[in-house]
Amino acid sequence: MKPLFARCDRNPILSPKDIPLPAEAVLNPGAAEQDGETVLLLRVEDTSGFSDIYVARSRNGVDDWRIEPEPLLRHGLPEWRYEQWGCEDARVTRLEEEKCWYITYTAYSQFGAAVGLARSCDLRSVDRLGLIFSPNNKDACLFPRKFDGHWATLHRPDAGGGIENIWTASSPDLVHWGNPHCVLAEGPGPSWDNVKVGAGPPPILTDRGWLLLYHGVKMYAGQMVYRVGAALLDRDHPHRILARSRRCLFKATELYEQSGLVPNVVFPTGLLLRGEELWMYYGAADTVVCLATVRLRDLLAALES
Repeated sequence: MKPLFARCDRNPILSPKDIPLPAEAVLNPGAAEQDGETVLLLRVEDTSGFSDIYVARSRNGVDDWRIEPEPLLRHGLPEWRYEQWGCEDARVTRLEEEKCWYITYTAYSQFGAAVGLARSCDLRSVDRLGLIFSPNNKDACLFPRKFDGHWATLHRPDAGGGIENIWTASSPDLVHWGNPHCVLAEGPGPSWDNVKVGAGPPPILTDRGWLLLYHGVKMYAGQMVYRVGAALLDRDHPHRILARSRRCLFKATELYEQSGLVPNVVFPTGLLLRGEELWMYYGAADTVVCLATVRLRDLLAALES
């Protein structure tokens, strides 16, 4: 059977040797389009083990990346105590009503993993807004429009006891968040996503609803294996799930996905719609950045109500 996703023949498209500092890994990029270029917000783990968010730009979204020498989000600043150990796994959403991009990311410190929010008008500098969810919480991404006058986000709180599901929250001002709903739970029994699930890139609106890519985890012989599924959410009530892939749709099959700092990981965090094709940017083996594409209609057909 022909694979649903087609991997870029230039994979990995970014690796630690491309980064302008000694780095152990480059992974889990947020993705945006600006002035005819693809912009990736890269998590770069340096050789001390701490992570910052760097910006990379490319005309074709595949190669010839220009990487800014200084991070967009730097960990360890004295005035941001909840980021002392890292800024990780950025997702970026363009909010046209606000005329800027909003960046959700994992703020990591001795207090745990929390969700930070920043905004940028040019993807060259940021204004931090602070934490929007306390530890332990991560994998947050914003919807690009309001619902009944409120913004909405997906996030993944740790409920304790190994329960990690995808939830929504809403906000009138992007600062105060509430009205929680569980959207997508871990799969049942021995299913491919039965250990935990987490939102991938910000959802994309289709004629059938909001398309969400998510990662699902299953344990094999004590090792977590990360794979990718998809779900469809109601266009006006995004906490209502309409369809979900019964099987994983994308998994680690290539050497650069199966071997690295964390083997058998594909972790999507960036998604761009180009015509009828989706470009999925993902971290592989927690070590490199890769790209795979899929036709939108084919991905929607893979969902089951």
